[in-house]
Amino acid sequence: MVPRLARYALIVLAIVVMSVYMPFLYHKVSEKKVGKTQLFFSPVIKKFVFREMVGEGHNFVTQDESGNDYDRMTFETLIPFVYYKNMELWGKLPMTIDGRTFDKQTIKENRQVFELKPRMIADRSPRIQVFPLLESKPGVTRLRFPEDAFRMTDRMEFINVDTNTVDQGLTDKFTNAMKQAGFVFPARLTAGRVSILKPFDEGFFVVDANGCTYHVKRVRGEPVVVKTPIPSDLGIRNIKMMENKKKEIYGMLLTNKGDIHLITYDGYGLIKLPLMDYNPDTMDLKLLINPLYRTAVYSDDHTIHAVAMDSRYRPISRYQRVMFSGRTTMADTVFKALFPFWIKTTDKTSGYSRFDVIWNGRLALIGIALSLFFGITVMYARKFSIRKYWPDLAIIMFTGIYGLISVSIIEPER
Repeated sequence: MVPRLARYALIVLAIVVMSVYMPFLYHKVSEKKVGKTQLFFSPVIKKFVFREMVGEGHNFVTQDESGNDYDRMTFETLIPFVYYKNMELWGKLPMTIDGRTFDKQTIKENRQVFELKPRMIADRSPRIQVFPLLESKPGVTRLRFPEDAFRMTDRMEFINVDTNTVDQGLTDKFTNAMKQAGFVFPARLTAGRVSILKPFDEGFFVVDANGCTYHVKRVRGEPVVVKTPIPSDLGIRNIKMMENKKKEIYGMLLTNKGDIHLITYDGYGLIKLPLMDYNPDTMDLKLLINPLYRTAVYSDDHTIHAVAMDSRYRPISRYQRVMFSGRTTMADTVFKALFPFWIKTTDKTSGYSRFDVIWNGRLALIGIALSLFFGITVMYARKFSIRKYWPDLAIIMFTGIYGLISVSIIEPER
């Protein structure tokens, strides 16, 4: 038995701990792992087609937007630019669509995929702001990591990774080149693809203190800095680069308003994607480019959206649906009735820890009522005075099952 004040302190602590781990364990036990819906625009039937897992095991539904069912092989023939290797294997290449003939090489050269997930956004995941600036023309068959890395402070500072010392010569060379191009330190954003597993290197896009965007590369050891015509008042939040041999698009640009633009090789022009109801903080976005169409597919845990566009990114068709994984199940209903609230400490859309209290709405009144009933029953069984220990019932009234377990286990002094 513990003193009154200490008891209630322990009860509060127990409630906080349980509101983190009990819902977590409930989801682990009840949650069925279901993959997200695969959604595409078919250049053959000019409709959206999708494939999603329903229920347990490998039970899949494969349909088009009109509800017509397809077997797997037919489904793949409806999106031949995605499964072009199977088309070749089945002897269906070259194929003719809309009066144009496509062979394997043509399809391969005109395919490209861009992806942006919430965790990829610069302000949603921690990142040490030190980057390797690769040599864009290494003179060998593959890219290599340099012996230095840079960071943007009041200058473009290069650090030798072997000795952990500032390379003053390289720092002065690149800093002067940046300033001569008009760059104003410090930088707001540094964006590039840090990998040597890419066909070539396009360096980094860097946004300066005034919002202007610069393209920075290292070519044969010398700085190449280009001030792009991207508007300084655009409000750039993130840039996701993706080098591709097609050399048509540098990557995706996300604004503070949630708009997505493509940065083109043609004078750093911008192409705004016609997305509706897109939320970059909760939705995964994928842009699929093929020889005929461009399709943007974006989804959260509930709904998947898509817009099909022509080669000039003009919308020609839209579609959205609630995914099987987003439908409310009996386990979801029981969860909301059982727990009045829960504390969320992790989020797959962010690299940061969280401490968010999530309320489960009116359904939780059922669980609270049952918890109060059991709480009163326990008090009578233990011969506790309700008038004396009414704070226990008040705790249960606001915290439901958490409070019931806490006040039952942590008994008061008699």
